[in-house]
Amino acid sequence: MHLVVALWVCGALLVVLLGFQQRKCWRLIWQLSGWRGVVQQPLLWFLLCINLHPDSILERVTQLRIYFRRPLGIILGTRVLVYIDDPADMESILNAPECLDKSFLQDGFFANRGLLHARGQRWKLRRKQLNPAFGHNIVASFFDVFNSVGNQLVEQFKLDPNLHGKGIKYTDAEDLLSRAVLEVSCMTIMGTQTNFTEIDDDHIAHSYKRLLEISAVRVVKPWLQVGMLQRLLAPDLYAESQKCNKLLEDFVGDIVRNKHRNWRLRETAGEDVPSGGGWQRRIFIEQIFQLAANGEMTLEEIMDEAQSMVLVSFETVSNSIMLALLCLATNRGECRQRLKAEIAAVVPENGGGYVGLEQLQQLRYLDAFVSESLRLLATVPMNLRHVSRDFQLPGREAIVPQNSIVVLDTFNMQRDERWWGATARQFDPQRFLDQDQDQDESSKQQPKDQSQAKKEPLTRRHSYSFLPFSKGLRSCIGRRYGLFIMKVFLVKLLASFDFHSDFQLENLQFVENISLKFRNVEDIYLDIQPHSLSKDFI
Repeated sequence: MHLVVALWVCGALLVVLLGFQQRKCWRLIWQLSGWRGVVQQPLLWFLLCINLHPDSILERVTQLRIYFRRPLGIILGTRVLVYIDDPADMESILNAPECLDKSFLQDGFFANRGLLHARGQRWKLRRKQLNPAFGHNIVASFFDVFNSVGNQLVEQFKLDPNLHGKGIKYTDAEDLLSRAVLEVSCMTIMGTQTNFTEIDDDHIAHSYKRLLEISAVRVVKPWLQVGMLQRLLAPDLYAESQKCNKLLEDFVGDIVRNKHRNWRLRETAGEDVPSGGGWQRRIFIEQIFQLAANGEMTLEEIMDEAQSMVLVSFETVSNSIMLALLCLATNRGECRQRLKAEIAAVVPENGGGYVGLEQLQQLRYLDAFVSESLRLLATVPMNLRHVSRDFQLPGREAIVPQNSIVVLDTFNMQRDERWWGATARQFDPQRFLDQDQDQDESSKQQPKDQSQAKKEPLTRRHSYSFLPFSKGLRSCIGRRYGLFIMKVFLVKLLASFDFHSDFQLENLQFVENISLKFRNVEDIYLDIQPHSLSKDFI
């Protein structure tokens, strides 16, 4: 009897202690939704538990979010998860110093020791150190690499035996494109030619992709971030991740060590330009070796940064290009014709010539096309942030407590009719051209004399309703780099091929796999027919 009483007392004390630890979390829930937010917590816990897998979580969030008031709070132990899907709150979170860090959930991400997942002062210092390596002039010097590999990519597509048959599987085209972008990443970041566009016998690209898939599982199931638990609960996943991780660490480590050895020899000899081409001197690795020489970074930290940069640049860029091609192939409107006409008028030699900054600046419809594909099919659907100390959401009474997890749902925000109108889920590049035109007209209408009668302001979309590369304090360091690769490759491909598909975008089944993927990807085929652009087309 005494034992039962003691157990009840201990249980009651634990409940009181837990309630005390959760007091700020419950206060936030109340401030956001009142009694409704408190009562719906068991339902939210149930929905979260049964959908806790990358294959289902994004689709379920898309379906169920409309039934809840947002921002939405969910109590998780002694923390609260705050779900946000509107531009104003996105802006406040992305510009809040309290939300600068990535969440602990992302510790399960492969290559998490570089800038991508650095926290606090360490991130600020490292970002300052690495910014010069992604300056405009440095990135612009890579256009010869973008063009060279882009031409190789076109030739590999032409050699595909399925080109004139049923069509190419989306996954096969994705594999070829990802290998080409990985080759660009290795050349521009580590100064090493890999020939991945033609062949990848060691399955380096596949290993990167597989580790991202495993990372997605570990993010939504954080207990698998503990090695012992992963080995016990998911032994096959653990073994595969260890194998892929070792392969890629050796791949990047060998390159960085060899490059560093050669760099030191050149520095000792007083050489200014390495043999094999001046562009190599400006690669990412060459830029930051001096930091190691100054004692600001260790060689191991340089390897971590190189691994992180290769992974992010290759995966997000290649996926963005494939999503854009899918939008184009399934489009039944005038998009295809407008793109071909614009490219034919601007790019020399049927797309096989040099595509530089001057050409890209003239391709306005291509810009709109790229923006619309990044809007409709957000490459990185969700972002997570850690709250380092209590802060108030601007314009609200809600106080977000320290150690909260903020989920920024870019994917659904960019497809929401509240911000994008009735055609939000349709592919329409014209919306970005219209937006640019509205902004131009607005600037022309601004009176020089503020005492003049003010004209009715033009309706503008919130600047944070479109976040292809994030914004705010922790915006993407490689935004310019990624966009340039994407546009050069698209020009090369669209100048050489017509892309068609019978698949309908509305039938896509979305998967949260760090970057956007599809559960029914095996059903997607691309009919790719060679053609030759000329100015006679216009």
